[in-house]
Amino acid sequence: MAGQKVWRDAASLILAAKCPAGKNLPRGCKSDSTQKITEPNKEVAAPIDCSNYFDYKVLMLKRRSKSKFMPNAYVFPGGVIAQADFARGWRDLFRDFGYTEDDLEELVLKDVDRPMLMKAELDESITRDIAFRLATIRETFEESGVLLVKSSTGSSSQSEAYSFSSSSSLNSWQTKVHSNPEELLSLYRQVGAVPDLWAVKEWSNWLTPTDLHEQVKRRFDNIFYTACLDSIPTSLEDQAEVTTVQWTDPASLLHQFYDRQLWLAPPQVYELSRLLNFRAQDDLGQFSEIRHQKGLTTWLPIRMECEDGILALLPGDSLYPASPDYEGNTGQKSGVYPGSLSDSLAASEQLNRLEFRDNYDCVPRVSCDSQHGHIHPCSYQEFQINQLNMVPKVGDCKFCPEKQRRFCQSQPCTQWRLSFTSQELLKKRGNKKLEERFMQKTREYPTFPG
Repeated sequence: MAGQKVWRDAASLILAAKCPAGKNLPRGCKSDSTQKITEPNKEVAAPIDCSNYFDYKVLMLKRRSKSKFMPNAYVFPGGVIAQADFARGWRDLFRDFGYTEDDLEELVLKDVDRPMLMKAELDESITRDIAFRLATIRETFEESGVLLVKSSTGSSSQSEAYSFSSSSSLNSWQTKVHSNPEELLSLYRQVGAVPDLWAVKEWSNWLTPTDLHEQVKRRFDNIFYTACLDSIPTSLEDQAEVTTVQWTDPASLLHQFYDRQLWLAPPQVYELSRLLNFRAQDDLGQFSEIRHQKGLTTWLPIRMECEDGILALLPGDSLYPASPDYEGNTGQKSGVYPGSLSDSLAASEQLNRLEFRDNYDCVPRVSCDSQHGHIHPCSYQEFQINQLNMVPKVGDCKFCPEKQRRFCQSQPCTQWRLSFTSQELLKKRGNKKLEERFMQKTREYPTFPG
């Protein structure tokens, strides 16, 4: 790939905290100010079987409606890399707490595939394997108030969250770090701890598609990490970029997405569908530790318009190009597939894709060989059938009667196209009013007329 980079590097964290089925979620810490502590004790509206199935919750944040990228979306905490993440002072901090250069060198993956964003630049004093972990820890603290510190037990699979004495102290440090990322280093010195880089494991790497013009030409190369906590910590939304901090199990999040009660960006749908394979947090942590050592490559979704929806092709799919164009061109449009989504399935021996019929119908289809020791996503609909013994009621069109599918697909074909291009819809995903007319027709005529 040649030319100047046309995206920003970013890092996100899939943070899983143990919460056995039936156990109440914790309240916020003692407050000595009017600052609102997020109390993560409200479950999303989904079958109780979903939350009872898992022994952990995942941290999700709702972006503000005025966000320039993915407004109103529920996302994992994360954000762009800052120069402060490469500050030489981090090495001094670890040295002062007894960690050697060899200890830090253990964090650098070698002799495995590496994603594009791990290519070092000349003026970086800290390796990117370390800096990007620092970035995801910093962004998680800025947005949710959860500060990861090295576990006193020395565990490489379980981290700890620092407990602040009051909400005002927590909010004060959040504000400082948000205004000046260099303050994170001062915070760790203040609390007498180091960031837990060892418990943060590489998970996946997603690059924004070249034709996603509804996101105002903003593109990010985002590496996803995982980390595990032994309990749900106090959370505090940042009041700047986030409106909600939510601890919820993967199935409940997907249920509410397919039920059109919240909106998830496609990478979140894919990754949450992967988490459906892990009922126990211990299994997730052990798998992450092993998979992490096998490296990653950059995934650039290639979007193609079909007669009845959109495909987002991923590496390993039969239709994925041998040499994808990572940079794209100004005003670039999606490719066109000459047929329906079903036609594209029949023509593909290896599958690794997301299928869309509208903004809330995003279904992973994966049957290709596993890459870098990873696990395939499990569709929420199959999860309901195989793990919860439930009849699927939301989501995948393939579970609907043929007449139902014919009716939905007979509606004005611009419905699904507009749902991907309307700036108004992107800003108002939360209230569902803009899609109510189409959904009302579906309710009034549950089968295709005639």
